[in-house]
Amino acid sequence: MAKLEEPKFKQVDLGRNAPLADLDPLIKAGNRLFEGWMAVGNEMLEFGKSRLDQNIEIGRAIARSTSLSEAIDLQARYARTIMQDYVSEASKIADLGTRSVLDSLTVWQQTSHPPIEHAAAAE
Repeated sequence: MAKLEEPKFKQVDLGRNAPLADLDPLIKAGNRLFEGWMAVGNEMLEFGKSRLDQNIEIGRAIARSTSLSEAIDLQARYARTIMQDYVSEASKIADLGTRSVLDSLTVWQQTSHPPIEHAAAAE
C-alpha cells in the first residue's frame, strides 16, 4: 500500500510584518467611527421620542382650547418652539458627527504612524 505524503504548508508570518497587521489602524479607526455614529443615532432617537411626546401634548392642548384664536396662538408658539428645537438638534448632530470623524482619523493616525523619537530627545 502506498504511503501518502503529508501536505507541506507555507509558514505564515503573523507578526508585525503580516499583511493583516496593516489593517489594524483601519479597523481601530472604523470601530471609533462606528461608536461615534452610534452616539449620533441614539441622539436622533432621543430627539424623535421627545418630538413625539411634544406633538401629542400640543395636540391635547389644542383640543382643550376654548376658542379658535387660542388654538392658533398655541399652534404658533409650538411652531416657533419646534423650529428652535430642530436648529439646535441639527447643530448637535453635526457636532457629534464631526467629532466622530475627527476621533476616528486621530486614532488611525496614532496607530498607523507611531510617534517618532528624535535623536536629540534621546540624548
